[in-house]
Amino acid sequence: MNESRMLEMLIAVRDHRVLSANAEAWLMVQDNVFSSLEQFLTEDSRDEFLRRAEGGEDEWFLLRFSHQPDTPYLAKLKPSAGTGGDQEPALQLMLARPQEVMPDLVRAVQRNDALTAMLSLTEDLYFSYRTANDTITLYNAARSRYPEGTQPLGDFIRLAEEKCDENSRPAWRGVLSSLRDGTPRFQVSVPCNLYNDDPAVACTMIKGAAVFRENRQCGAVGLIHPQRARSAGETDAGYDPLTGVMNKTRITRLATDRVDQLHAEGTTLAILDVDYFKHVNDNYGHAFGDQVLRRVAAIMEAEVGGRGAVGRIGGDEFFIVFYHIDEPGLRACLRSIKSCVNAAFPGKGPRPGASVSVTIGAAAYPKDADNYEDLFMVADYCLYLGKQKGRNRYIHYTPLKHPPLEEIRKIMTAGEKALVNGRDDTALGDVLAQMQYLVRYGNRPRLSSLIAEFADRFQIPLMTLYDRESRRVAAAAGAQRGDEDAARMREDFSVLAELDLPQFQRDGMLVINNVDKLARNLSGIRETLLGMDLRSVILLPFADCRGRGAVLALASLHRNVFWNESHYAYYRLFSDELARYDLAAEAETQ
Repeated sequence: MNESRMLEMLIAVRDHRVLSANAEAWLMVQDNVFSSLEQFLTEDSRDEFLRRAEGGEDEWFLLRFSHQPDTPYLAKLKPSAGTGGDQEPALQLMLARPQEVMPDLVRAVQRNDALTAMLSLTEDLYFSYRTANDTITLYNAARSRYPEGTQPLGDFIRLAEEKCDENSRPAWRGVLSSLRDGTPRFQVSVPCNLYNDDPAVACTMIKGAAVFRENRQCGAVGLIHPQRARSAGETDAGYDPLTGVMNKTRITRLATDRVDQLHAEGTTLAILDVDYFKHVNDNYGHAFGDQVLRRVAAIMEAEVGGRGAVGRIGGDEFFIVFYHIDEPGLRACLRSIKSCVNAAFPGKGPRPGASVSVTIGAAAYPKDADNYEDLFMVADYCLYLGKQKGRNRYIHYTPLKHPPLEEIRKIMTAGEKALVNGRDDTALGDVLAQMQYLVRYGNRPRLSSLIAEFADRFQIPLMTLYDRESRRVAAAAGAQRGDEDAARMREDFSVLAELDLPQFQRDGMLVINNVDKLARNLSGIRETLLGMDLRSVILLPFADCRGRGAVLALASLHRNVFWNESHYAYYRLFSDELARYDLAAEAETQ
């Protein structure tokens, strides 16, 4: 119904006085602000109005006013905050003129008849879910085991769960979670017959999509489809069943067509990764991890809206294709996605108090590259760069700040983008094993790349490799690498390299978890370290391939870190691989 043709009044809950109204609605009560509304209604309408005002039902009903009793109005009451500084509790009354409602009603009836006829062509059970009152309305239910019409969602759930065995319950819980969490699109195959008692039905396919109004989820719509044994494995080829966004094939085809076939200027590609997603699964379980992925997908779809499309191209990796967006608009959208994800899961990040975060890389056609493959590579490079800089950020390719395309191509194809296969999901022991293989038998990576990836995978705040003989830093990496204090630490590294504290030696390493707690007889060392703002330190002495003395330092600036003892063996094995390099030659390249 077109609300622009409505007459509206705001009525006080206490005495039903008219507090405000639009111009035409004032005529219905003769501009009277002292008398209750029911004094202007016919007797039968008065009783109906009082009943509705008392019960708070959000349904349409008929009202007649005493000055024109032959003219019925469609009316609806709903709560409102009221007016004035005291925010007096109020009801909003909406009135629709019959002569204007009738054309809309006729069209609605015609549309309803057509939809009813179309629904009858299948045996699917269609539903609409309302978030506000947690109810579900079922259509085309004659052949199913459910009553047609509106009912509390709980009643529907109880009927369905009567058919759920232990094998079916996880999938069924996924349906309910998608329904209530606002998953943009979902498709779940439940391995039992939730539809009726037909033994030929092997499983039940449930598809749905969230419905949004004014950027808020108001419900969902979908269908329940009984699948015979021959089609039990049927899936939707276009959308990811967990998150509801496009799958890799569909989103990649869309991006390729826009760039390589349509040459659509302004097309922008953005690649998004959930930071440390393995930590989420390991610490909170895979069910929570699935919830994170669904929520991240919903945030992206809400922020991108009609400006583009969203797809899932890997475990925790998503892809956005913007149809046409300028740089300020792109940055605003990516910033909003990042902020919304931070706010969605507070305290669930890789460190105490940190939130789940994402890193995003983006590039635009034809400004940054003139074909799909290169454009995707540039966006992926920006994602890689964002991870190197500490994650929880977005980077849009900027020629003045970033390398040219040819240099990016060398970086991304020479094995420097990721020495170890996989992003965040590889076990740390496997990460180290792959690094050992590369150093010993493969195309040995540059020392700076090896240090950077080890610091990233093991989440080391600051990692510095020091050549004792030349008194120079051979390589440095870590999330705190860009801090001024970190630069000062590298310059003053000789202070660390000369430390000799036997009481802190563990497995050939010097380990300090908390500089503040050093014994009083070590106050001089404590003051030196605190002067550099170092709070936690690990030192690993070793010799390089030429027998030169070296020290690998793991450190944390500004805050204490309690080093993970189970990783000490990894640190020692890593220093064994560093011993295969010539540190003097590496230091010359820094």
